[in-house]
Amino acid sequence: MTRFRTAALLAAAAALTLAGCSSTDTSPTAEPTPPTTTVESLSAPESPAADPATATAAAPTEAKDNPNTCASTELMLTAGQAQGAAGSAIVPLVFTNSGGRTCELHGFPGVSYVAEEHGAEVGAAAARSGEEGPVVQLAPGATASAQVRAIEVANYPAEMCGPTPVAGLRVFPPNSYAPLFLPYPTTGCAMTGPGVFQLEVTTVAAGG
Repeated sequence: MTRFRTAALLAAAAALTLAGCSSTDTSPTAEPTPPTTTVESLSAPESPAADPATATAAAPTEAKDNPNTCASTELMLTAGQAQGAAGSAIVPLVFTNSGGRTCELHGFPGVSYVAEEHGAEVGAAAARSGEEGPVVQLAPGATASAQVRAIEVANYPAEMCGPTPVAGLRVFPPNSYAPLFLPYPTTGCAMTGPGVFQLEVTTVAAGG
């Protein structure tokens, strides 16, 4: 009888031990699975700038060339009647609209001496003289002009000027990237410096 009770007590104790172990079991399924909404909430919210279309619209744009500007291919360049001045000559640059549409000229031409039509520039380019004028509407066949003042470079010491024969003027119409050539044989200064001025140009104005 005593052995039977001892065996029963041992069996009961074993059962209690097993029950205690099962109540503290930490299997993976016992951990709650994080809800999907919690994971999504950790993601950065989309912003309008992240949208490629929005980003393109917000980006700064480069200024476009004015389609109304007279192209060099629409212009014929000639020299007006030159006039002498103290130590210089005034040469009108006359632009004639040889195209079939009305176009615009606005601002200063770019002017420099060249050794030959397609040759290298000689010395410093023309400095701007005066203020920029209004836009000139140039109808087909109409003219506009700018005044170039060509300094008599013989007035400079040779060692300061570097006198060099030139064939004429390379002229960029305002806001154009293609030059025109105007024959004007003379002498320019190959050397540049703060005390050497050989060309000045005014803004374009209506008429020749």
